[in-house]
Amino acid sequence: MAAFLSLVQLLFIGTLIVPAYSETERCGWLLNATASDFTLSTLPTAYQANTTYLVTIRDNRKASDSTDVINYFLQAVSPENASTGEWKVADKENCSDIDTAILNVTQQAANWTSSVSNISSVEIRAYIVFADRSAVFKAVTLNKAPETTTLPTSTTHNSVPVVQSSSFFIAVIQLPLLLVTSRLLS
Repeated sequence: MAAFLSLVQLLFIGTLIVPAYSETERCGWLLNATASDFTLSTLPTAYQANTTYLVTIRDNRKASDSTDVINYFLQAVSPENASTGEWKVADKENCSDIDTAILNVTQQAANWTSSVSNISSVEIRAYIVFADRSAVFKAVTLNKAPETTTLPTSTTHNSVPVVQSSSFFIAVIQLPLLLVTSRLLS
């Protein structure tokens, strides 16, 4: 009976350790990632607080290089290298205190909502993870759009009445002149 309880305890401890190991292992793939030339795009392209972005990965590398892709990882990092915003995906993980969206092979886009804090820029990082546990990455920086100052448009409310009154004034002056001119000519 004691052997049975020990076995149950070991199995229970094993179920706690295995998921922690796999999470650490999945994040570990990112540490040795090399830069790559796949396409990473966002819509909109400038940073604004409390805005939802569509982040898209397009793997435009050679088809032979792309066949063994198992996951896409996405991160959003502030200038202080802290996780920011929220990914709207089903599978997420915390990799070195950075919230990481994990997409399967059929997903190549995810929505990310920026935080309400007022920061100057955000770096969106994308990783392509392969079956051999290697990874490639690319980053795009979203900078805050420069604020433009709009000058107030001046509207002259009196311009129409001034034009109308000056036309009336000209008509009043011209009428007697026409009468005088017509009497002189006759």
